[in-house]
Amino acid sequence: MEQFNASPLQINDRFGAQPVYADLRLPEGTEACVPVEHAAVIYVNQQSAFRVVCSPELLPQLALGRLLTEGWIASAAEVEQIAVCPEGAKIHVQLRRPLAARSAAAQEVSSCCTDNLPLGSPVETAPLRPVPFLALCPEWVDTLTAAMSSGLPGYCATRAVHSCFVLHEGRILVSCEDLGRHNALDKAVGCALLAGVPLAECVLYTSGRVPLDMVRKAIRAGVPVLVSKSMPTVQSAELAAEYGLQLVCGQKFPKNLSKSTK
Repeated sequence: MEQFNASPLQINDRFGAQPVYADLRLPEGTEACVPVEHAAVIYVNQQSAFRVVCSPELLPQLALGRLLTEGWIASAAEVEQIAVCPEGAKIHVQLRRPLAARSAAAQEVSSCCTDNLPLGSPVETAPLRPVPFLALCPEWVDTLTAAMSSGLPGYCATRAVHSCFVLHEGRILVSCEDLGRHNALDKAVGCALLAGVPLAECVLYTSGRVPLDMVRKAIRAGVPVLVSKSMPTVQSAELAAEYGLQLVCGQKFPKNLSKSTK
């Protein structure tokens, strides 16, 4: 990966990476390669924050990306340390500041294909802000589409996981997979943050659907462009247009969907 200004936060990952898929004998007697589920709780300043069900790898990156895309932090510089226990059941994130609590509010549950849940007391999250403009070269979309079509190892083995890519100046710098599309995006964002990649200059590619919460994640990450082989909703297209996020979704929309919906 190209050298950027890597984040100074400390990572103590005692869990590491475990097998993300395994062979399983099905009831009818045949065998198939299927994904492995892993459950963990993300703690922020010793307070339980999120329960995640994910593929058992890149847990620090998942936690870091989740905090950014959910508005708990604005940058990796706010994080002092991320520690993962040997069993991978607890991911402890220590911020350089206390959490700002909200007076009374319900937390939203992501419409994810896994059992992800927000936990604990609500916190004051950062407001959405317009994303910077990035001139999108058609060749970049071709590069991402080709990479997604080729498939990453987990998808090629199981056909049952989601993928996310981070592209910078025409090159794919980060490739992540997970059971859930939200997790895959958060892992990719977390990897980019740790490497010091300027997300304001990047394009995200997701293999999953693009509902409102996925667009909100991309806006919070500060990326100018979100590409998907799937389709958005009316509401997600409207939100993208409001904050300047360029959407490139599906074969029928080779141009900026956000502009075309106005």
